Amino acid sequence: MKIVLKLLFVFIIITSCSNDDKNIEKDNCNADTPIEDISWLKAKKEAFEKLMGSTRIEIHSYFYNNETVFLIDDCMSCADALTVIYNCSGEKICEFGGIDGRNTCPDFKDKATNKKLLWRNYNNLIIDKDRYDNANSDYHYEIKNVSIKEDFLTITISSSGCDGSSWNIDLIDSSDVLESNPSKRELKIELINKEVCLAIVEKEIVYDISKLQVKDMNSIILNIDTYQNEIKYNY
Repeated sequence: MKIVLKLLFVFIIITSCSNDDKNIEKDNCNADTPIEDISWLKAKKEAFEKLMGSTRIEIHSYFYNNETVFLIDDCMSCADALTVIYNCSGEKICEFGGIDGRNTCPDFKDKATNKKLLWRNYNNLIIDKDRYDNANSDYHYEIKNVSIKEDFLTITISSSGCDGSSWNIDLIDSSDVLESNPSKRELKIELINKEVCLAIVEKEIVYDISKLQVKDMNSIILNIDTYQNEIKYNY
């Protein structure tokens, strides 16, 4: 009898711990940084980081069917890729795409709300006057270095954070070409930084700037807001 009671006690403890873990995960769904606070989601993100540059990947959160869910697109613009929706515990609840064009959540587009980009493994060059005029960064940053090799612009910035892995850093062009010799383009960096650590982190970002080329010219000057030096882009 004592053995049975001991086994029952151990079972209750294990079950309680398991339920506590699930409750912690559910609570973390409302955290400011679920990409870091939810263990299974963080593990997926860290696995994707090893693929940087090979495919474009995005992780979003939504509110769908009365709960927070996570959409993972691990091959953006890939014709046969599957986009998967997970609940807070990491259970797959539906998916769409693939070779067979499946869609097990046909109401997702209409019912899902509160879309938030949590992480992506790429940064954009955006040519848009409105975005340029309204560009705003969550955190102060400093441009440490800028260089160009062929059609790729490399920018090193520093800001406060944990490790910079969740930063989204877009380079936004005003769309205007200023008349001079050579002509000039004006750009801004938009940093979205939700990391709450106080360490100073440096991050290097590479942009394909071939879209900034101007017809009938073989060079142009790039002025990046807050960076004192002009950058000459020869092409």
